Amino acid sequence: MLISGFLGDLIGRRDALIIMSSLFMISMAIFSVTNNKALLFITSVLGTTTGSAGGGGAGGGPVAPLQTSLLADNTESMERTRVFSLTTSIALFSSLMGSLISYTILSVGLGDLTLFRLSLALSVISTALLALVRRDKPRIKYLGINEVLPRRSSRPITRIAIAGSLGSLGLGMVTPLLPLWFRLFLHVSEVEINEVYTASYVVSIVLTLLARRVEGLMGRVRAISLLRSLSVSLFIVMAFIPIFIIDAVLYVIRVALYMITIPLRQSLSMELIDESERARGLSITGLARRVPYGLGSTIAGLLMDYAEFSLSMVLGGTIALLDPILYYVFFRRYDGE
Repeated sequence: MLISGFLGDLIGRRDALIIMSSLFMISMAIFSVTNNKALLFITSVLGTTTGSAGGGGAGGGPVAPLQTSLLADNTESMERTRVFSLTTSIALFSSLMGSLISYTILSVGLGDLTLFRLSLALSVISTALLALVRRDKPRIKYLGINEVLPRRSSRPITRIAIAGSLGSLGLGMVTPLLPLWFRLFLHVSEVEINEVYTASYVVSIVLTLLARRVEGLMGRVRAISLLRSLSVSLFIVMAFIPIFIIDAVLYVIRVALYMITIPLRQSLSMELIDESERARGLSITGLARRVPYGLGSTIAGLLMDYAEFSLSMVLGGTIALLDPILYYVFFRRYDGE
């Protein structure tokens, strides 16, 4: 992740995005032709995890800084929230369709090899489409410490990283726990859990498209702070109301509120970070979210050993509340611009 953003500003964001996407394409090609376990393991570490076009998870993955900054380069500031909401909604829809297609292929007995080959074909098309994007110029003129580090935007990058790291630490303590919370504590079936997650995708796909309207009604920073505060607070509520149907509805609402804020935060970050440092800045803030998320997951695992389901949700939700609170403290003045 950190390398991708710096590479984007060094050689151009479009070219770096093609390279990162090609890594995933190469890894799918290897998965499609060999059963060598050692090679598959190495490919998984060096290929899939660094070139995934989805870029999910805390921090967004290595492709996210390049994609977000490239979109910002090709859009006007007034339309960025709308563009980011559309791309986020499309990404959610694609993930949902991918899951359904995968389930269908495996259900009819075609096997994993078919999935790898289909992924390869789709990644080839995706990478080819990137070549149609206008090539951008490098932002780093020479490899010196003062030139490489994003010094112009150091203050907003630091503030975004601080807020995001606390939010990701809290989310890491809760999000990986939820399927186990539903299965072991609320005693629901895997089918019911899948239905809850599918519903959260569907609702989020629709509501994410309303991000621009929400921004106009509430202001960008106020919307981010309020909606994310409500979103993480629902984890705490769920911990004290261990009833499946209620928790299922609360979870769907929580995800939808969270997803609405993603294009808002992307748009604000592109305004805060200097144009010449966007990819690097997003890589740094992404890493600042990724690492604490992993730490939070480790803490959640330890609490799971003692069956402290509720404690992890309450503690994680409380820590995650610091993210939207600090966001408002740091950036509230930008709502007036």
